[in-house]
Formats: sequence, structure tokens, C-alpha cells
Amino acid sequence: MKNFSLGGLAMVVGGAMLVIVNAVFTPMLDTTVPFPEMMASTAYLWRLSLAALAVFALMVGSAGVHRHQASHTGLFGKLAFGLAFLGSAFLFAHEWGQVFFIHSMALAAPDALQAMEDTPGMNAFDLEAMIVLGTFTLGWILFAVSMLLAKVFARPGPVLVIAGFFAIPLLSALTSPLWGGVLGNAVLGSGFILIGRELKRN
Repeated sequence: MKNFSLGGLAMVVGGAMLVIVNAVFTPMLDTTVPFPEMMASTAYLWRLSLAALAVFALMVGSAGVHRHQASHTGLFGKLAFGLAFLGSAFLFAHEWGQVFFIHSMALAAPDALQAMEDTPGMNAFDLEAMIVLGTFTLGWILFAVSMLLAKVFARPGPVLVIAGFFAIPLLSALTSPLWGGVLGNAVLGSGFILIGRELKRN
């Protein structure tokens, strides 16, 4: 009971922070200034720090979700949980590294950061970001699918999680990356919140 309540609270907190980060702190970033200057800003530091906390909360919450439905999911559910947990851990490490390394680099050596950004083609940092985003996205989509198949959680939460991951790029293409992120993450975060609230009641 307590484990489910803790996992549910973590999911609610993670979902709510995801919405707040993208609706409040992302629009505060000045994208018109050079890349290192934006990454050296206080707004960027706050955005990264809160995003890291949001992903950490989702990682903790995913364990509670898995425990609650484990007996109904089989091998697919276990693999989906493992990928979602791994993706969350990757993303947390990515955000954590940006808080304590990239932000500091932007302050101390902005020219080096700009040189890395201007390097033609894909560098190691770009590859790492793609692996992180791909693992997190695929993991949570499959984990949400496992929730729908297990029928332990009500459908709206997992459906919103899946819809949110597709809504972010779609709305970004239809509107702008800023508003696509704000609206898409509102859908995604709402799904996490609904799953967390249901888990807390068990």
C-alpha cells in the first residue's frame, strides 16, 4: 500500500512538473541570443534542474506502476517497464550532466561550447541525446501499451501518455517548437498525473 502510494505520488509530481517546466520555464528562454549565452542563463539552469527532478520522479513512479500491474502483464510488461525505467535513467543523467557540466561550460568556456555546437554533422553529444530521447520515448509508449493490455489502470492515463509523445512533434510542426512542446507536454503530463492518482488510491 505504502509503496503504491509513494509511486503514485512520484508519478503525479513528475507529470505536474513536466507541465510546469514546459509551460512556464521553457518560454522564459531567450532563443534569440547565441547558444552558449542561453545555456548560461539562470532561466536555463532552472529549466534543466526542474526537468531533471521531473524525470527522476517519473523513474521512481514507474517502479510503483510496474509492481501494481506486474501479475497481469507477462514478459512484455516487464520488458516495457525495463525500457521505460532505463530511458528515464538515461534522461535524468542527461539533464543532470547539463545542469552541472554544460551550464558551467557555458559560463566558463562559451567559445568551446559554441565550437561543439557548430561542428558539422553529428557529434557524440548529439548522438547521446538521440539515444536518450529515443529510449525514453519508446520505453514509455510501450509501458503505456502494457497498461492498456493489462487493464489494471483506467484507459485515459495510458492513452494520454501515448498521445502526448505523438502530439509533441505533430503540434510542433503545426504551430511552433515552443507551443508544440507546451501543448504536447500538457497532454503527456496529464497522462502521468492520471496514472499516479489512480496508483495512489490503491
